Amino acid sequence: MKKGFIALATLLFIFSANVVLAQRGPAASPTTTVSQMIGNTEMTLVYSRPSLDGRSLETLAPKGQVWRTGANANTKISFSKEVTIGGQKLPAGEYSMYSIPGDNEWTIIINKAKVWGTNYDESQDVIRFKAKATKTANSVETFYIMMQDFDKNNKNKATIELAWGNTSVKFPIEVTN
Repeated sequence: MKKGFIALATLLFIFSANVVLAQRGPAASPTTTVSQMIGNTEMTLVYSRPSLDGRSLETLAPKGQVWRTGANANTKISFSKEVTIGGQKLPAGEYSMYSIPGDNEWTIIINKAKVWGTNYDESQDVIRFKAKATKTANSVETFYIMMQDFDKNNKNKATIELAWGNTSVKFPIEVTN
């Protein structure tokens, strides 16, 4: 009977340990999905939102180096129809978005590779363009990408903003419906 009790206790312990270990707390850099209609074109962004957490922006997204524009997996951006982004035509489809931070401007990279976050391959670049970086009065703790400044008259134009720390980077997007 004693052996049976020990075996049962051991099984309960193993089962309890598996349940406890399977539970996860909140993600350090939560994944966000944003879908937005611009005119008759659907744009979707999927990215992870890192926080500064006492660190500097330059430590997390070093100037002059390719950054995955978020955390964890690479940032994905997709369009249901062709768009003009940063002044360049981009066919409908799903892409990865990277960036190269700078003092006064960032290089935005739209890449066709669908690989995990830091596995950037320059040969897969579809377009690159420069976007103005401005300093903001208020610091943004958790990185975000937002679509804003919609053209209220024809609904075919908007601005995409990347914001983190005291930096805001904006670039135009336009659709032809």
